[in-house]
Amino acid sequence: MPYLFTCPHCQTRTEVEDEFSGQTGECVVCGRQIQLPDFAPQSGNAEGVNAGRSVGSHGGSTPKRKRSVAWVVAAVMMLLIVGAAVIAIAQVGGSAAQRVRQGRERMASIRNLEKIALALNAYAADHGTYPAPAILGQGGKPLLSWRVQILPYLGEEELFDRFNLNERWDSEENQMLSYQDMPAVYRHSSSQGWATDTVYHLVTGTGTLFPASGPLGPKQVLDGAGKTILCVEARKASNWTEPVDVDAITAGGKINSTGGSDLGGVTEGGVCVVTVDGRGHFLAESTPAMTVNALVSPKGGEPLTDDVLD
Repeated sequence: MPYLFTCPHCQTRTEVEDEFSGQTGECVVCGRQIQLPDFAPQSGNAEGVNAGRSVGSHGGSTPKRKRSVAWVVAAVMMLLIVGAAVIAIAQVGGSAAQRVRQGRERMASIRNLEKIALALNAYAADHGTYPAPAILGQGGKPLLSWRVQILPYLGEEELFDRFNLNERWDSEENQMLSYQDMPAVYRHSSSQGWATDTVYHLVTGTGTLFPASGPLGPKQVLDGAGKTILCVEARKASNWTEPVDVDAITAGGKINSTGGSDLGGVTEGGVCVVTVDGRGHFLAESTPAMTVNALVSPKGGEPLTDDVLD
């Protein structure tokens, strides 16, 4: 009957067969000399057979030591396999969690864009056109962004009334307001809570809804309200009150390029946009520049498939 023996040196617990009772030898794990207690009666014949044997030494105990070493190797291999499996599961789980987080950020950004589009369309219903990209001062000098102009349509009438529309966005009075009272709809979910920069911009320039000659209105969108982009994400270094937007010519229809002047740079894999009909969409960064340019054109007549924004 085997005996459970604990090595006094390395504390390894090993089952020892009756035949090694009372003998000395090397521990199969640490290799140091050990003395086994007398745990089983032995006959004279057994003593003769076992004379000179030592636990883990050469002779009759070799097969047992080989079995013990094989068990240790097998245990180590099993631990390695289990460890590799745990790491693989953690990596898969991490990737899944990252995809969930990115999906939530994308949907939150699309909801912001749809709220902004609703306000822009409400402004256009009252004024016949969308707001100009900038509130202008004397001599046509840009003072404040369109984001300030549509505050009453976002339920922020009180905040709008506190802005000095005759001063620049970075005047002491206006800048203090931008720091203290930034509407949540202008803040991307990945931004810090104290940040005042925004990623939501108009696309301006010749052939867009916001040419230099003045903004157009929904009735001038001839390519279809569902196929004309109204507002986009873009990583522009700007305070939400600063009159900075995306220039269509400079952007060149690119998405998520390294230039920093195009659409995107916010959402991995593409860009969130909203069309004139108020619906938010996600455009993959692989979308051809020609298609992007056609989408920012309200009356270019470019042929686009019905599912271009699905």
